[in-house]
Amino acid sequence: MMFVSVRHAAREAGRDFPRYSAIAMRFFRPTLPAVLMFVPAVLPAQDIDWLFAPYGWLPGITLEQSGGDPGDGGGGGLSGNSLLDMTDSFFKFRAEAARNRWGATLDYITLSLSDRTTLASGPPLDIATDLEAELDLDVFELGGFYRPSGELTGINYLLGVRRISADKTLFVTPSLGPARRIDTAADITDVFFGARYRHEFASRWSGTIRGDYSVGESEGTLNLLASVGFRFAGPVALHAGYRHAVLEFEEDVAGDSVTTQIELSGPFVGLAFMF
Repeated sequence: MMFVSVRHAAREAGRDFPRYSAIAMRFFRPTLPAVLMFVPAVLPAQDIDWLFAPYGWLPGITLEQSGGDPGDGGGGGLSGNSLLDMTDSFFKFRAEAARNRWGATLDYITLSLSDRTTLASGPPLDIATDLEAELDLDVFELGGFYRPSGELTGINYLLGVRRISADKTLFVTPSLGPARRIDTAADITDVFFGARYRHEFASRWSGTIRGDYSVGESEGTLNLLASVGFRFAGPVALHAGYRHAVLEFEEDVAGDSVTTQIELSGPFVGLAFMF
């Protein structure tokens, strides 16, 4: 198996500003109407506990595909390979509203990565291939939870909808033969179910674990996390932890059915504002 390392390009502040502005617009346009319709439908208007939590996440990210027929051009001749293997930071956001035993939650992550590398086939052919890979990924979750205790601590049962949008572009330029561009786009809707548990160690310290799994149009997606929180005086808390997610789905690449797997795993840190 060949491994292609794709390292993130320039990170100058001047280039990051438009990127994060676009991210904010991509998030609020689709999610705000959904929240405004969903939350009042499941929660009474009075005594709602609100939580808003922006996070920074630093995961290791791998993109792999398998299936198709490389000899026929299936998967762009790259089937069965790791097309992306890197570490990068990006934005994630979570919001919740709850009253007594019932609550609503949304979660959003987004990333955009691109770079290029050169593959060498090795002897006896020694054919070099330039590869540029681009990946745009958005994962949006909207759901509800039930907490038997009616309190912040204890177990919560989760159920909701997960929407995955993944756009991938490969520019393949072999030293012998014509250059190729391969574009794929996948829009997937799943139903997720799972649970989380929160425990307070002291008046200001807490720990949370969560696990969920989704099925539907994907081949299955797994989401696991664990975190520790410290609450300051007032409505602000600091949370740090580790999140692992695996997204697997089928897509059509160059006329062949290919299984694509995106794995994200790494630490996160953020603030939670509770009202």
